[in-house]
Amino acid sequence: MSEQDTTTPKEVTETGATPADVADKLGEGGKRALTAEREARKAAEDAAKALQAELDQIKQAQMSDLEKAQAQARSYEKAATKASAEALRWRIAARHGISDEDAETFLTGTDEESLVKQAERLAALAVKAPTTPRPDRTQGGTGDPPALNSDALEGALRSKLGIA
Repeated sequence: MSEQDTTTPKEVTETGATPADVADKLGEGGKRALTAEREARKAAEDAAKALQAELDQIKQAQMSDLEKAQAQARSYEKAATKASAEALRWRIAARHGISDEDAETFLTGTDEESLVKQAERLAALAVKAPTTPRPDRTQGGTGDPPALNSDALEGALRSKLGIA
């Protein structure tokens, strides 16, 4: 079995030399400077990554606050719409003389036009079906009752008792 090179290929500069060849040409001081520069670059890249991660966290935190604010605005808008529809329902119910119980049960529309149609229909049904019977004027007494010391009371008693 043949051995394969599993190491990564070395960088090649513009002149065709590897970084190790360049470091050899620089001497001991150049090697130290090159190593220090590489370490500084690595530290700077690590710092940049950390700062980028922190910036992403800040953006995410701000985005969540923005999303929270948007959700809260949507809930307030929904509550305002509901309150407006409820006020419209009660205003139409009052205009057509509909009781609170009937308004809760029968006025279910969401816009003014449908609520008005429902209220008019409910008011028309209420007129057709009276809740109490109409008084019969032919029954009962006619006029004022006689005084206790009057001759009319004595006459009424005699006629009821059959005494002449």
